[in-house]
Amino acid sequence: MSQNLTIFSQSEKYLSQLKSYEIIEQGHFEYKGLAPDGTHLRGEYFVNFRKLKTDQEIALVPLYWQAIEEFFAEKLDSLIIVGVAFGSLSLPKVIQTLGFEKYGIEYAYTEKRNGILGLYGEQAEKCRGKHILFIEDVFNNGTSIKELSKEMEEKTADLELKGYSVLYGVHRGHTFAEKPAGEIFAMSQIFAPAVHSSELSDEILKRPLKEYKK
Repeated sequence: MSQNLTIFSQSEKYLSQLKSYEIIEQGHFEYKGLAPDGTHLRGEYFVNFRKLKTDQEIALVPLYWQAIEEFFAEKLDSLIIVGVAFGSLSLPKVIQTLGFEKYGIEYAYTEKRNGILGLYGEQAEKCRGKHILFIEDVFNNGTSIKELSKEMEEKTADLELKGYSVLYGVHRGHTFAEKPAGEIFAMSQIFAPAVHSSELSDEILKRPLKEYKK
């Protein structure tokens, strides 16, 4: 496991809550990431945050804020929460709403332009002088963090950023980018990395393949 990852102290409680919502699926899944031979990586688990209902998201918010206060106690006055503009994960915005009530924390949207995930225009300007907290659902193969890290490195000086961090709901892999060093956090962890199909057991390979591309 990389040394960059910090796990929430109440991770078991958080993971138990996700399991009670039945969003952790077990089977045979094909993910978005590619192996060196060009085939899609596969695995046994898919954590489907898309299935969360509004009341379930609201119920998770206190745990997220416990984690944010645990990880960023000295940065709350400069924190801004960032999530994706288009997609199914509304949880970051739900979390930020309470953050605004408690600490006046604002929200900014990322989006993809020319295939690159980043902060643009007015949304980037909202982050000026702030410490960005990018809230993601699952760490599968590190694609989002690689894109975001490159984008943030290019904009840190221009926007006078105080730093940036990523908080995942579930860390599912075992390797990821070395940057941002010490700034990758997760609410919980399931050791079920995406691998080449040749590394899966016969038992898993016999299961129907679901192409979630995540």
